[in-house]
Amino acid sequence: MDDLLTIPRPALRPGRPELVPAVLVALVLAAVFVLLALSLRPPDTVTLTVDNPIDYRADLSVRSADGGAWTNVGSVARNGSLQFAELPDQGADWIVRFGYAGQVQEVEVSRQALADDGWTIQVPEELGSLLEADGIPPTPGG
Repeated sequence: MDDLLTIPRPALRPGRPELVPAVLVALVLAAVFVLLALSLRPPDTVTLTVDNPIDYRADLSVRSADGGAWTNVGSVARNGSLQFAELPDQGADWIVRFGYAGQVQEVEVSRQALADDGWTIQVPEELGSLLEADGIPPTPGG
């Protein structure tokens, strides 16, 4: 017989995470991801066609009539037409700025009017008249 005294170890429970805190953390993370997904939604966009009947190139910018920064859109060649895709929607009322060689013409137009016109707008003839009066030669090209 062995005289060695051994003290039995207490039975160890397998470690397991507490279920309630883990579920709470998962719910909070899910709510954060949903809120982020909703707040990071890309802006609504439209496709705008610009018809340019004048003999000058027209540079185009847009902004909301409520204010805010201008969005530079691009340029339309003289006597041409160009379609701008994925242009950020500017809200219920837009200000469209046409310019060339220091002359600017701004047009205020509603989203509804643009939609009714098939999302097409025309460069104002007045811009060409101003440029001509200033002695600016027509934009080269055809």
